Amino acid sequence: MGRKALGVTVCALLYSFPVSADLLGFSFGASAGAARIEYDGNDDYGFEYGVNASYHFNDMLSVNAGVVQGSAEVDSNLSSAKNDIDYTAFQLTLRGDIPLVIGNAYAKVGTNYYDYDIDTPGMRDTNDGWGFTGGAGFVFTLLPFIDLSLGYEYRDMGDVTNNSIIFGVGASL
Repeated sequence: MGRKALGVTVCALLYSFPVSADLLGFSFGASAGAARIEYDGNDDYGFEYGVNASYHFNDMLSVNAGVVQGSAEVDSNLSSAKNDIDYTAFQLTLRGDIPLVIGNAYAKVGTNYYDYDIDTPGMRDTNDGWGFTGGAGFVFTLLPFIDLSLGYEYRDMGDVTNNSIIFGVGASL
């Protein structure tokens, strides 16, 4: 293959990536799942749910934004009472996908702005800030524009750490 033919082939492949993304490149979804919340050396399980939106540059790269809310009751080191932890996290991530026959495997990394409240009898702690977030999972393409996903997400939220197993449903435009 000559240099000119190789150059044309490479250009054709590069220009085909954005075209292969969904029609408009946007998708949105909802998620819910189990969350393991760690605080003050203790951890317990809770529940979280959220919504998200993405813009797909191509089949392999997208930027994602979303919000999740959750809660858990974690043992307290100071008393027999539980720490009631409620949190909200706004996430912004960059996601890489590897297309498979019936879906995609993905990994994502980014940041989250968190806000949590910890209630124990007679005391309330509130904190907010920025932390690291990341995750990985699998997306199963059910119909051409409908996806089901199962993934793991990690969120650093200051004194609170969140490890979640999330099930999601999404639609793309």
